[in-house]
Amino acid sequence: MKAKWDNLFWYQRANDEGKEQLENNTTKGFLKILQESEDRLTDEFLQQFLDLNLENAEFEYDAQVGLDDIAPTDQFVHLVGLSYEGQNVAADAEPQSGDGLVDGVITIHSEDSPIAIVIEVKTERDTLGHEQMGKYRGELGIESDQLCHGVSWLDAYELLEVHRDQAARDVDRFLLKEFTDYLELMRMVPFRGFDRERLRGPGSTEYKQELLRGVDQNNTGIFSQSLYDKRDAYGLEAFMATSNQKSREVHLAEEEALKDYPFPKLNHFSAGFWHAGRFSVQLYITRRVVGNITQRGAIEPAPEFVRVMKSALQNLEDIQLTTDDNPFIYMRYQRNIQQPNDSFYDTFTFPTDSVVYAPGMTDETGLDQRLSLISRSVREATNAEIGQEKSFVIEKQIPYDSDFIDKKELVDHTLEFFETLLPVYEHFSD
Repeated sequence: MKAKWDNLFWYQRANDEGKEQLENNTTKGFLKILQESEDRLTDEFLQQFLDLNLENAEFEYDAQVGLDDIAPTDQFVHLVGLSYEGQNVAADAEPQSGDGLVDGVITIHSEDSPIAIVIEVKTERDTLGHEQMGKYRGELGIESDQLCHGVSWLDAYELLEVHRDQAARDVDRFLLKEFTDYLELMRMVPFRGFDRERLRGPGSTEYKQELLRGVDQNNTGIFSQSLYDKRDAYGLEAFMATSNQKSREVHLAEEEALKDYPFPKLNHFSAGFWHAGRFSVQLYITRRVVGNITQRGAIEPAPEFVRVMKSALQNLEDIQLTTDDNPFIYMRYQRNIQQPNDSFYDTFTFPTDSVVYAPGMTDETGLDQRLSLISRSVREATNAEIGQEKSFVIEKQIPYDSDFIDKKELVDHTLEFFETLLPVYEHFSD
């Protein structure tokens, strides 16, 4: 069964009109997780996000509760907004009158007066509305901003993740994993790392697509979205995270240029799965290749190409993806042959053009030799041998067994690799 259909909490939504039902189902799933897990999970949720410290409390969980059914005179009421950003919208909302249903309520019964935790849920990237939260404040008599709270789905995810990994009962571990997986499937949390079992197991192709689908497509992949959200911090604000229909890779290409050309025709950065058992990040140069690598009329590399490459490769030594156990960077001059009646490119490496650079293991002379090999390939390879479509690629391959693969930091490491190679990208843009 496909990953999304296999998830206990996922359901098919026909269109945006189904968002209300999505919120209802997500609320019910979240409350069910709290209800069926040990009480300490609810205790910790209330303590961590609402600063409520309770002893010997009992909890009652309800979904879709009318405002008229919550009696603020008989109990303290807290109002919680649960969303992607986690803003405390209720604290800024002006109390007003109205009616309606709240998504969920946790009622706390203890030695003190009952406490009602009213929860309003937003799914995907949707934000809470001031008017809606103000209506809840007015009808529930919440005057103090201290009783208003904002919680992000990422905060909730991390709490559930801790309990999932520590759960003693198999059923708790299963339910918590299903719900945290659901939050990832629905792109309600940033990228949390690749699942090695899913990368290798049945349905791996769809799993990769679900994470790498570009932000310019429906159902954006969570890895692609995280790259796009963080790109500004790495000097890549002009780039769009795009993909083709296969979506086994995501490509960062300049957004303005994409209006006129498809990404395979542009210089761009890429991350994805080209090789069995490996995740790769690369700078892909397909424009102005020959003139920016070689000197006119010579086989030796152009001095500016050598200078830019040496600086960039030396800087790569200081980034996370080039640790001692995973150091190799591949530079290659290659041909790209488009199959008949196929809009996608199948890439074949020209046999004499690929060289390896290992940071910290190659002296300057060795690096000069490698750059000269690339230049020689560029100058000597004829169109008859490799075709008109040529490209120069700098690639870093990361095995599935690497410590990076299942970590959320892989997004930052990928962007750091791209940022370090920006001077090379810009050299080929001149």
